[in-house]
Amino acid sequence: MRASSARAAALCATLCLFSSRLQAAGGASALPPWEPYTSGPFLAGDAEVVPMGTWWLRPLTFLQKTGDGRYAAINTENVGIGMGEHLAFNASVPLAPYQTENYFQQQQYWFKWEFAHDWNTYSLAGQSYGLEARFVDQTNENKEGLFFLAHNRFKRLQYYAQLGAFSPNPVENGAVLPQTVNGAIFNYDFSLEHTLTDSANAGYILEAFGQNQSNFSFYGKTNAPSWDYLLIAPEFEFDWPNTRSFALAWQAGVFIPVYVHNYVYGLMPVLSMISHFNWGD
Repeated sequence: MRASSARAAALCATLCLFSSRLQAAGGASALPPWEPYTSGPFLAGDAEVVPMGTWWLRPLTFLQKTGDGRYAAINTENVGIGMGEHLAFNASVPLAPYQTENYFQQQQYWFKWEFAHDWNTYSLAGQSYGLEARFVDQTNENKEGLFFLAHNRFKRLQYYAQLGAFSPNPVENGAVLPQTVNGAIFNYDFSLEHTLTDSANAGYILEAFGQNQSNFSFYGKTNAPSWDYLLIAPEFEFDWPNTRSFALAWQAGVFIPVYVHNYVYGLMPVLSMISHFNWGD
């Protein structure tokens, strides 16, 4: 009886020691699916996918500058669902269709595959990597895209990187006007996130994002003008509430044009909140 109790106590002590070391190393089993939970940048995608049984919803509102110098209020809904096996399905659907080349204001559907995961979230040594296959359904023009994602967490800092390109399909302009062939649209985004508090995960994000429509196309010679732009976006964030079955993060910021060529861009205030739901709980 005493021997059994001693063995049980030894086993309990071993498991407790293993658990504490796992937590100290930042192991995935020691953390909830969204802990530490932050909203992340507005535009850069996360290389990590949500677990099976988890889905998220992110309404996003911003002011889009139009060609006549006015601003239009734009709302779009983003959703993601964990599919298991390191796969996720995502969608971005604007509530009111609006013709724009902005990366975040198009009806998009994409599958994400996380092919490398950083289990130790408190070291610079590990990285998370992912690939996205995107499909854009836009008025008069559809696109297909492929994106590479990287994500790293170390202590209170996180960085995100996203590189990729869209290949626009030729646009049929009718019997009188010729067919329009746009160049490939290259996208890049680099973001740094700094969490200042542990209680509400309050912090700030510095994001740099750009697009470039080149003169290169898979469909032959282009006849559409090239354009490009670069912007920076300072953002701040906090979360409330945050439980294992539900979490909500709030975010606000502004897009500031740094360089614009043949494109309409102005100061754009942006608001969003991202909600995570865990079916398992």
